[in-house]
Amino acid sequence: MVGYMSSRRDTKQIPSPQSPGKYGDLKIIGRGNFGDVYRATNLIAKRTEFVAIKVINLDNSGDDIKQAVREIQFLNKLRNQHVVKYYESFTHEANMFIVMEYCGGGSCSDLIKFQKMIPENVVGYIIKKVLTGLAYLHGEHKVHRDIKSANILLTEDGQVKIGDFGVSTEITLSKKKRNTFVGTPFWMAPEVITRGGTKRGATKNEGYDYKADIWSTGITVIELATGAPPLADHDPMKVLFDIPKQKPPQLKGNYTSSIKEFVRLCVASNPDHRPTCKQLLQHGFITQLQGNTRQELVRMITKKNAFVRQKAYSNPRHKLNCDMIENIDHEVCELETRPEIEWEFTATLQKQLNNMTPNSSKIEEVDNVSVGGIEDEEVYSKTSSFNPHSQEQHDRGSILFYSLHRVFARAKDEETRLGVEQLIDVMNHWELRYPGFSGALIEEIERML
Repeated sequence: MVGYMSSRRDTKQIPSPQSPGKYGDLKIIGRGNFGDVYRATNLIAKRTEFVAIKVINLDNSGDDIKQAVREIQFLNKLRNQHVVKYYESFTHEANMFIVMEYCGGGSCSDLIKFQKMIPENVVGYIIKKVLTGLAYLHGEHKVHRDIKSANILLTEDGQVKIGDFGVSTEITLSKKKRNTFVGTPFWMAPEVITRGGTKRGATKNEGYDYKADIWSTGITVIELATGAPPLADHDPMKVLFDIPKQKPPQLKGNYTSSIKEFVRLCVASNPDHRPTCKQLLQHGFITQLQGNTRQELVRMITKKNAFVRQKAYSNPRHKLNCDMIENIDHEVCELETRPEIEWEFTATLQKQLNNMTPNSSKIEEVDNVSVGGIEDEEVYSKTSSFNPHSQEQHDRGSILFYSLHRVFARAKDEETRLGVEQLIDVMNHWELRYPGFSGALIEEIERML
């Protein structure tokens, strides 16, 4: 490990004011509400330690700066194991850097994309930790205002943490309710949309309080269990009109009465009728959890990290000055000059063949796509998953699915990703029905080469 750290001493790093050269080896892993997100290495730690760094360009961000400052001020006051830790923030040249805890398991939204639907017991485990974090926030007179799967982060060992506090706010003694319009439409409580005018006799300027987080938690339970929030196939603007007018959503289907009742309590139309976080933590859906549920979640995270490449956020919103960063992934600096691959998914095989030319805007060229913020080599060394450099270890079917997941990661727009995702589902279906189908397909491809 000493050699690993010493190999970085002669190169430049991010100039943290607390310790120049503290952070380096950046790898872009995603985009937050108002900037790019990188995984970085804490170079002065005794053991290899990753952090997440949000980078905001001060010249071009406008109102994003206010949101960033609000998140910093909010996070700086929080100390709870179920809330993402804030370490420090600083500026350098035209960039602001916000250093936070790194969650290598990605978000619950990423898990849904891989799992489609999360088992009920695992949903209960995740929501238990979310409620514990929210109980702490509400006890500190703070409201998150944007609870959803994308803002629930996971570590590789199954810890659950609430993140993304860009729209969070504080409820003070002088202002016990908020009347600002924030959040994500599908998870938004009716009183947030109407500014409090959902109760009988209420006026639109009455506002809302922490019970809005309870509603969003109920919607998130539906999202985790079914794969999507209610009204997900509707236009977001239409949803803003539908939520206050319609009856509260229900969890329908082959689920226990316990989880269905839990959702019903969370999404009561009248905020006063919704339980508190502490009351929900005593609900049977939460208290009946088995002790091995966390291990089940860890297996799901490991499988997702090994086989599913997350969205290929290879193009940052704002290009960093690579001279100031040690060992930054060259994708971040060189992508603007790279030739793009032209690859469109079309209706017929002939069109597919005709369009597989070297200049597509649909698929991004990526040498080493990150797996949930983890390098390929790290994944192969930690798991028994497929190693693309050793075909003898795995059957040809594994090669096909590994390749499809890499293509999914390289897709540059949602339509293309959906096409690849559907192809993976179809291949999974036929492989389960006719074991060896995928391997036979690869054999035929090999014969044509």
